[in-house]
Amino acid sequence: MTTKYMMTASAAALARLISGCSQASDDDNGTSPTPTPTVSASVDSSVSASPVASESGSGESGGFEPVTTKPGPDASVDAAFETFERLVAVRDKQMHAKDTSTEDLAKFAVGDALVATLNSLKEEKSSKGKAIGNVSVEQISGYSTSVTEAKKELKDHYVYLEVCNDTSDTDFTDSNGKKIEKPKLLRAVVDVQAKYDTELKHWVVGKMDFKDGGVPC
Repeated sequence: MTTKYMMTASAAALARLISGCSQASDDDNGTSPTPTPTVSASVDSSVSASPVASESGSGESGGFEPVTTKPGPDASVDAAFETFERLVAVRDKQMHAKDTSTEDLAKFAVGDALVATLNSLKEEKSSKGKAIGNVSVEQISGYSTSVTEAKKELKDHYVYLEVCNDTSDTDFTDSNGKKIEKPKLLRAVVDVQAKYDTELKHWVVGKMDFKDGGVPC
């Protein structure tokens, strides 16, 4: 499954945004469980509501709505990837407009994922350079697993994805409109963690990290 989006951003911000990544920290405030190699393993998780206060943008939602697909062995991975796609689409739209509001972003991202995306949008808003081109987002692999909440096991409520972000067709320009050298890693693997939030009743992305610091795909 591949989706292409148009993006406009500074080269520095784009290099980070295209990966859709937040850097792992020593204390993630419980936003993600420890990965497990077994699909059926139970995981304690609290991909919680974002600590960032919601800020309204122009008042136009742009038609971006949360993914409400119910968790299941045949549905969860697709729902999680669709949520990631929509997060990327919202982020791209706001990059075009240099918009740092959280109203739409918070429909698809919480915790580390929301904070990292918002920080990148703020950096883009203050920049003068641009990147114009098509970015491809492609699912490489994914599996669903269980989450334990309030001592209750919720099957297929958590999904791990490997996603390839391809910026091969993107050109970069500086503040004078002159093309500059592209980043060396144009196609990078991103590890994405998403969860079906039982309170919000839709899927959210809680964490996005470069795989092993930067692996080509």
